Amino acid sequence: MRLPALIVVAGVVAAACGRDAVPSRGDSRRDTAAPGIAPAASKAVDWDAELGGVLLVPSDSDNSAIVVFPAQGDETLPATSAVTLVSPSGDTAQATVTRTDSLECGDAPMVRLGGASSGPWTAGTVGRSATLIRMDSIESLAPADSARLAADIARVASALPMPAGSRFGGLPFAVVDARRFDLDGRQYVVAHLARRLNQEAQPLEERTFVIAERTSGSADRYVVAYHQRSEGTEDTAEHFDVLAGMRGRRAPYLLIARDQLSSTRYEILERDATGGWRVRWSRTLGC
Repeated sequence: MRLPALIVVAGVVAAACGRDAVPSRGDSRRDTAAPGIAPAASKAVDWDAELGGVLLVPSDSDNSAIVVFPAQGDETLPATSAVTLVSPSGDTAQATVTRTDSLECGDAPMVRLGGASSGPWTAGTVGRSATLIRMDSIESLAPADSARLAADIARVASALPMPAGSRFGGLPFAVVDARRFDLDGRQYVVAHLARRLNQEAQPLEERTFVIAERTSGSADRYVVAYHQRSEGTEDTAEHFDVLAGMRGRRAPYLLIARDQLSSTRYEILERDATGGWRVRWSRTLGC
């Protein structure tokens, strides 16, 4: 369920010239895209009730959505229910959802949306108590600030460890998307970067997802707290999208989508007490 092609933010391309040592936390792993579908879902106990009793994502059809939590069935969803539609910036809109008999991506129930605003949305919640995190897009910053942030992000990404024999070393990064927010005295940046290796027969891509942080208001370098990488062709390399940020009683959460050509994996990332991030819950829709 690949989303439309992403655009390089503000046309900024930052070269990975020097590999300065950038501190890194967390046991992030490298992913290489491969055919196939990951396990369908985490256990329901991995879900935090603060995130709501139902989680929706947009479908390919207008005025409809896919139920991605609960993992199986939609018995917890009333015949008609109010839903809050959210965007990565933290904007919200109210709508109603009505159950249907349709299924999407195998066993994922479909619902119809009514009364929704015409604005874009990336996730829908029912019964959520966690507070939404407002995130600024790099596109919304002043040109000088946007360029500075893009350079900072590319510098951080260029210092991440590379697998032996990778053909992407030394190539410039393009910042595809980046969002920034402040929380509890820390400033976070969440970014998706790309590098391309142009080959006449089959161009290759590397996609990198990074969460980095520093003290709010400081000029310190960002510290990497979490990262993922995916390599493959234009069709097989994963695309990473931030759908929403939420603040629970104990920790902040990020809802992300890892999109491949024939499947999308939705993940809830949770920041732990040590400052690292971990996957708390996930579900893969195979379509």
